[in-house]
Amino acid sequence: MPYVLGIDVGTSRTAAAVCRQTGSTWADAEIVQLGTHAPEVPTVLYFAADGGILVGDTAQQHAITDPANAARGFARRVGDDVPVMVGRETCAAEELTAVLVAWVVNTVNAAEGAAPQHIVLTHPAGWGGYRRRMLLRALRQANLDNVTLLPEPVAVGESHAAGHDVVAGQALAVYDLGAGSLSSAVVRRSPAGTFELLTSAESVEPNGGDSFDDIVFEHIRAVVEVDMTDPHVWTTLTRLRQMCTQAKEFLSTGGETSVREIRVTRTEFEDLIRPAVEAGIEELLRTIRSAPVPAEDLASVVITGGSASIPLVSELLTAQLRNRTVLAPDFTCARGAAIAARSLVPARRTEVVPVPAPATEPPPPDRPDVDLTPLDLPATRSFMRMIGVNRGVAGAAAGVVLAAGVALTFYLRPDAPSQPAPVHAVVASTSSTSTQTQQTGEGGR
Repeated sequence: MPYVLGIDVGTSRTAAAVCRQTGSTWADAEIVQLGTHAPEVPTVLYFAADGGILVGDTAQQHAITDPANAARGFARRVGDDVPVMVGRETCAAEELTAVLVAWVVNTVNAAEGAAPQHIVLTHPAGWGGYRRRMLLRALRQANLDNVTLLPEPVAVGESHAAGHDVVAGQALAVYDLGAGSLSSAVVRRSPAGTFELLTSAESVEPNGGDSFDDIVFEHIRAVVEVDMTDPHVWTTLTRLRQMCTQAKEFLSTGGETSVREIRVTRTEFEDLIRPAVEAGIEELLRTIRSAPVPAEDLASVVITGGSASIPLVSELLTAQLRNRTVLAPDFTCARGAAIAARSLVPARRTEVVPVPAPATEPPPPDRPDVDLTPLDLPATRSFMRMIGVNRGVAGAAAGVVLAAGVALTFYLRPDAPSQPAPVHAVVASTSSTSTQTQQTGEGGR
């Protein structure tokens, strides 16, 4: 059955959704099972000793005892000049992100029995042309040439509009309380039915869910005795922090829990994180004030992200804003990406245009001028030419790596060209102000 795929690579978790097509009718977005015990997987890669790359749940398990060979937090570092250190290797963040995206695509290919007609991948709203172009280039090198990039707040708007009435001209505020970051934005629905990004901001302070974990961890750490001379102290502290994360998640709905026999109530938890939550809400208010839409005219304030379900967040937002506050469903970015992908399929069917050879492709836009101190680092490892995407079902790969409970269809391509193959079909041009998208086959427009 034909389908489109939406992917959201977050700081700590990665999720995907599909919309299937029957005739001319599209079904609602449906979340794909990526993890062993959950729909999403950790945004973690692990470089095994045998040269394989493990992804998600399995990678996270190995990272507990061997953190040096694990990569985390790379999705937000796309386009950085300083590479990500993994063991003794230096890797570009955009290539690591492309590896993870390729794994997701292969996992969905195996489940659906075919490749998606189109893929929409979300990205932070603040990314400029340089970061987007670098990611698109890495995706093409991973043999993914049918990907459109979409700002995360626009994806949230698409998902919200699928279940709520949002008429043309109405605006939404988006408060994204993710794991590693806090971002806010205002989007508006256009007459064409798409969403345009009016303004956005990302907090410079670490006020996301990870910071809440750190606050709980320090609270427990002050009471629990840990032998810092123990050679396995890193594993002990890592597991203790994981317990603190689980406690935070439980206290979003439960009244109390315990960590290492230390009782923690929701009231204590909320008192601990209140300053960080209040600072985050002030960031949202500043973003709303900077938008060309009066705050009272906002249709809704949509709360999303892994820590959005913490009751204190909704409580303080409601006290500050008179607008209706809506808690978005889990994986709303992935759902919105899949919904947005549906509108791109007809254009791909009706327009086929020649694309210049990769050798004539213009370089990425210049980065903003930044003074950097030269670092004496090893040469950055480039492994993208060895990784491909199976266009059909799983099993056609020449080499298979087992990770997260499923067979990865990454395969070695020793004959891969030094440049990505040209793309022969592209998405028809759409309004850049309303869709805020960028296609791999459009040369990064």
